[in-house]
Amino acid sequence: MARDLVISAGPGEWRAALLEEGALVALFVERGDALEVGSIHLGRVTRLAPGLSAAFVDLGEERPAFLPFAEALPEGRKPQEGARVLVQLRREAQAGKAARVTMRALLCGRTLEFRASRKELLSLPALSEGERDRLQKLLGEGNGLRLLGALPLPFAGLLAEAGELAQMWRAIEERALSLEPPARLAPSPARAFRLAAQMPLAPQRIFADDHAALPELRAAFPDASLAHRAEGLSGIDLDGLFDNALAPSLPLGKGGALHFERTRAGLLIDVDSGMREEGSIEEAALAANLEAASLIARELRLRNLGGGIIVDFVGLDRKGMRERVCAELEKALAADRASPRILGWTRLGHLELVRPRKSRSLAEVLLDEEGGRKSAATIAFEALRAVGKEARARPGCGWRLAVSAEVSSALGGKAAAGFEELQKRLSGQVLLATLAGAPRERFEITPLSPACGS
Repeated sequence: MARDLVISAGPGEWRAALLEEGALVALFVERGDALEVGSIHLGRVTRLAPGLSAAFVDLGEERPAFLPFAEALPEGRKPQEGARVLVQLRREAQAGKAARVTMRALLCGRTLEFRASRKELLSLPALSEGERDRLQKLLGEGNGLRLLGALPLPFAGLLAEAGELAQMWRAIEERALSLEPPARLAPSPARAFRLAAQMPLAPQRIFADDHAALPELRAAFPDASLAHRAEGLSGIDLDGLFDNALAPSLPLGKGGALHFERTRAGLLIDVDSGMREEGSIEEAALAANLEAASLIARELRLRNLGGGIIVDFVGLDRKGMRERVCAELEKALAADRASPRILGWTRLGHLELVRPRKSRSLAEVLLDEEGGRKSAATIAFEALRAVGKEARARPGCGWRLAVSAEVSSALGGKAAAGFEELQKRLSGQVLLATLAGAPRERFEITPLSPACGS
């Protein structure tokens, strides 16, 4: 399957779209402002919570991470307060909940998964006793391996990749010995490596809109072909894709609509059938529900929505029709590597499903806490991208960026690294000003020299 990754590498924020066979399947935002799933850290246990059967671990973030006793090592032994622990992030901090970590780290290669402190050699092709001994010696005592996918590797290839993963793990352990917690151990904090860690499968081709990003991308995606975005897939409108993925409602055919509403308890999705032009009311409801099922499966991936989900389909009295809708949704969800599960119909006629939630949704990253407007940080990054675009069109000019008070504050806080990056690119020729009383979304960009034009 052809997989392409299209990247807009703006100052302080990279946005990316993943396409499979030309169809959009996922959107990503990487700002470096949160610890991502899969990252490995050296932390320190700050407190034990026996009532929660867990410990809290300082990873250098605002809130300590949550380490269940069942995920601690050695197995069956609780960590001690003050202890140094090597942990891997299993779930990002989100919706007011702490990040969740484990001491049972996993390292994924191209076809193999290295399993620290799990001795089993799982899902591997049949090996002789001698081959298994060689492999176990290479992995180290107590570590295991699992084959990703269904195709078995020749033993020589398996041995080579297992050796790479084992060497990577030893380097992480050695680095942990030389540092004081809290410390990030892997992967590199560079945005390309953080983006690579989020990929469900490695892309084959990558298109970036900034030449300066290519060396970093080449290091993070060694097996992918790289090109400047202008050389291919230049018709992708990332701004439009992200705006659609943040919209609270999406249109269905014949005037219908799909509405998304996040609550503390879970996600609610409402299906509106619109106006009926012909046929029975029930046939129109079925058609709307079948169309909505496919769109819901797509949007769950694009928006990275997870947790408990309740879908209020247009009411259907006949069991056979409800089963058709459920089957259509199940079929559409099959391609989702997060493996969502349909739980069934409630007595009120709603369909329940659950999608594992390991990282923040797009809305949590890009919108304010109320979820209705783009956050000040998001507007700040939009403004920085806009200045960068103007600077590429008219090189050598200096620029005045005027923003609202909220966005100005963000440019000195969450977006400060992006502003510094832009200043460095443009040799410090960006003057920041505040628009008194302006709404959050408003910003103005003007050249500092009249010779640059308006």
